[in-house]
Amino acid sequence: MKELDHILRLWSHVEAAGESAVLATVVWTRGSSYRSPGAHLLVASAGRRAGSVSGGCLEDDLMKKAWWFTEQGPAIRRYDTTAEGEISTGAYGLGCNGTIDVLLERMMPDKASFLDLVRQVRAQRRPAAIARLIEPRDRAGQNLTVDLNGSVSHNLPDSESAAMLEEQAREAIAEAQSRHVSLDAQRVFIETLIPAVRLVVFGAGDDAVPLTEIAKLLGWQVWVLDGRAHYVMSGKVPLADAVRVRRPGDAAAAMDPWSAAVIMNHSYSQDLEVLRELSSTRVQYLGVLGPRKRTIQLLADAGLDGGNLMPELHSPMGLDIGAEGPEQVALAVAAEIQAALHARNGGPLREHAGPIHARDLNAAGSPQGWIHSIACA
Repeated sequence: MKELDHILRLWSHVEAAGESAVLATVVWTRGSSYRSPGAHLLVASAGRRAGSVSGGCLEDDLMKKAWWFTEQGPAIRRYDTTAEGEISTGAYGLGCNGTIDVLLERMMPDKASFLDLVRQVRAQRRPAAIARLIEPRDRAGQNLTVDLNGSVSHNLPDSESAAMLEEQAREAIAEAQSRHVSLDAQRVFIETLIPAVRLVVFGAGDDAVPLTEIAKLLGWQVWVLDGRAHYVMSGKVPLADAVRVRRPGDAAAAMDPWSAAVIMNHSYSQDLEVLRELSSTRVQYLGVLGPRKRTIQLLADAGLDGGNLMPELHSPMGLDIGAEGPEQVALAVAAEIQAALHARNGGPLREHAGPIHARDLNAAGSPQGWIHSIACA
């Protein structure tokens, strides 16, 4: 997510100045909320901030009080925006009709922190997880971390609880999903950190430009590969993180578990070469530009029959939004990739029953699949 880039950029400035900051993390929501658990806001001195925990409504309060709240260590700040809650619609302009718990933690430049872990995940493109206690409140902020190498560190007083949380954190990493855990009287938010989406665009034509621009706006990493050197050297995709001449084997080598790919070379022979390479590589999304009939022929020529058709293949690629022209097609494709990454169908929200952020809510107000109740012996 792009806001993590902004947070890390601000944190680098804070570190360089030898200062500290306060990290606010949404760790629990009940009812409606603008942001889901795992949203972050970094509050620094002189009114500097990066990220968000709401639509801009709670940030002012946190800017004013974050340092005071964390004088004695990590703390939970609850914002109740329900009709019966302590925060009225008039006070913050929320009207969300929900409850949001925000964990506040001091970030010190000379001490390893959550932000260092985020930085490592994004640089090395390997996942990690951190389990933070959110109840009981007097232990808020105690945590267990499973780092990129699978090593565990924690400051929990109970080794049995630590072992159980380690198991849950490893499962969360394997599923690439954050979760809440209920452990007797303890409530824990396990946040899974995964690398930024890497979008690999095969083809450096004119239509690669708006797709790259939208992808960068979303905080994705973008690589553009094309077998034609004169396309790559043209410099017309300036926002891409990498623009390279594609060589045999490069297509598969560019992929990792956090990647999506689109084939838009406007060259049948190049599309065929890339499709053959990617057919043995699992990606989260694979889109092919052009009509369905052309893709069917590509699959046949690549030796891929219907039984071997990759489930992540989208052709024609893009959501049905009436797109015309490179910019609108780029919007349709980026939206479909976003939907595929989150296992959504891309339909209108007004036709979606239930909360828009979660799959479903149980009676306790937490997403089904996020609550894992385990008991100590």
